[in-house]
Amino acid sequence: MSKLRRVLPALALLSATGLILTGCESTSESDSQAGGEGGKLTVCANSPYPPFEFERDGEVVGFDMALADEIAKDQGKEKEFIQANFETLESGAALDTGQCEMVISGMGITDERKASMDFSKPYFNDEIGLLTTKDSGITGFDSIGDTSVGAQQATSGEKFAQEKGATVQQFEDVELMFQSLETGGVKAVSGNISTLGNRAEENENLEIVETVDTGENLGVAVKKGNTQLLDSVNQTLDRLNEDGTMDKMREEWIGL
Repeated sequence: MSKLRRVLPALALLSATGLILTGCESTSESDSQAGGEGGKLTVCANSPYPPFEFERDGEVVGFDMALADEIAKDQGKEKEFIQANFETLESGAALDTGQCEMVISGMGITDERKASMDFSKPYFNDEIGLLTTKDSGITGFDSIGDTSVGAQQATSGEKFAQEKGATVQQFEDVELMFQSLETGGVKAVSGNISTLGNRAEENENLEIVETVDTGENLGVAVKKGNTQLLDSVNQTLDRLNEDGTMDKMREEWIGL
């Protein structure tokens, strides 16, 4: 056998091996883009933020977590919850650094946030509300005056209160915000009606004195350009809306 005929089969084998390896790498990358490696789908949220995410019996549950379970199920994966600071969520940093593959944390879809991440179709429309004690004398955003208003940092509730000219005291999470309201640290708090309404039902001394429909829609966020995962999320949202599961989830977790 000539030297040339001995070399050609070896080159062919190397070429075929390279194609196989390339195919494996492409499949692995595709799987990662679709929603994580192996059987896990990592989901970031900032808890507590009832009724969207909060701890019960040692497990983080809520509307967002139920939604994440459905998305993971459709992908044949298991949801893995990752606690994160809300600022890293709304800035897109948690996605860009690979801390998680999805953000589902009661986060409104805004043009500013869309510049840093991609959003799914809306899954919930949430109004802004003002929660205060029944004896505060506050009747709405226009009657706040010089009173400090509590709000979770980097949220729509904070932004709206600032736009109304209120002096805002920031809180890292809503539980600290509610505790401050109940102990007199702040006289009122601004936030999404779903969360404020949940607290008002738990405490008879609190009441929502104003709600404002800002047209805020909540969405699932993924890393910019991850169209495969985004398409998968939207397909799940379509299914949940079509088969009635979304209505059941809203009733169970939000009471709507």
